[in-house]
Amino acid sequence: MGKNPSVDLLKGALILFVMIGHAMEITHQQHPILWIGAGFRMPLMIGISGYLLNLAALRAASTRQLFARYGRRMLIPWGVAMLVYVMAGGWPVGWTAPIDLLLLPPFHLWYVPVLFFLVMLARLIPSPPILLLAIGTPVSLFIMASFGLNHGAIGTAPLALDSRFLSYPVYFFFGMVIAEREMPKRYLAVALLVAGLGMSWWSGLASGASPVTLMAARLLMCLGLIALLPAISALQLRLAPLNAIGRESLFFYLWHPMAMALLMAGGTGTAGLLTLAVPGLFLASRAIMRLPELGRMLGAAPLQSAPPPSTAPVVQTV
Repeated sequence: MGKNPSVDLLKGALILFVMIGHAMEITHQQHPILWIGAGFRMPLMIGISGYLLNLAALRAASTRQLFARYGRRMLIPWGVAMLVYVMAGGWPVGWTAPIDLLLLPPFHLWYVPVLFFLVMLARLIPSPPILLLAIGTPVSLFIMASFGLNHGAIGTAPLALDSRFLSYPVYFFFGMVIAEREMPKRYLAVALLVAGLGMSWWSGLASGASPVTLMAARLLMCLGLIALLPAISALQLRLAPLNAIGRESLFFYLWHPMAMALLMAGGTGTAGLLTLAVPGLFLASRAIMRLPELGRMLGAAPLQSAPPPSTAPVVQTV
């Protein structure tokens, strides 16, 4: 599936939700929007990635082509960001650090390895999306019900895995199913109703609830929103600032905590973090693009450098 302005706009809006949430968290602010946004922003991003995945091209590509594509677009920028954040944060580094950081990524850096893991599952399990969803859903439900929606290690054994590797397949594979079997327009109202009911239910659970209740509300909200992706794509919506952020979502996602930390060190408050960080990151991405190699390393390489959608395994990075 090629680029779509509505999807870029939606990605841009979700990145802003991520930045708003992180700005509020690091300044210890509390507001219902923080709880609501935390409920759907990353599951929906994962769902968009599944929705945009070109499964046929993914499975047809050679291993070399696959790692060249994802290495350039995802893994190298993630590795550079990981190195910068680990060094800046004083993260303990031992001989097992590379494996530890991959299986239990610190800070916000879990997204890329989880996404790549899901992409590899879709490549290695030779089943249609509906069967992948049937396989992944019980695993996701078990992990969410057993360990809750808060992220953390599954168990205490060495090489324990971040729970998000196994709790997010349901959203990724559902996105793939929606792309393959576009929902008839007559079910649009049903998807809207499910998403609305789920969001209303989730909004009332901020004070605490059982893991199963939280899981049910979040699933209704997020799966309903993912089911709306074909209708959103068909609208061909454009809003230049959000579309620009959406096109550079990986760069914004990887580096916004660093930008916010630098602004906080200068005494900037919550509102100022967003007011300054968003245009600052945009200008930085434009400047870095003038140096293609540096841009690729930091996740700001021009999208035109990617292979065409018809031949490349397309997946949404962030």
